[in-house]
Amino acid sequence: MSKYRREEPVTVPKHRHCSVCGTPTELKQEYCSDKCRVSGKKIQRTKMRNIIVITGLVFVFYIAFLLFVPK
Repeated sequence: MSKYRREEPVTVPKHRHCSVCGTPTELKQEYCSDKCRVSGKKIQRTKMRNIIVITGLVFVFYIAFLLFVPK
């Protein structure tokens, strides 16, 4: 044993971070406030719309390629 006293390591309580702003929150909460919840839902809708639009465009270009490229 050392004659010097060792400090106990500091433990951080279990937590999550807000999906929008990164503020620490409780484990049960995904967002820290209603403002972040509204903003997060808006971001999710935008991402989903972008995925649908890109998938649709890929499908349209694929069909156009099959129809208009000579064999």
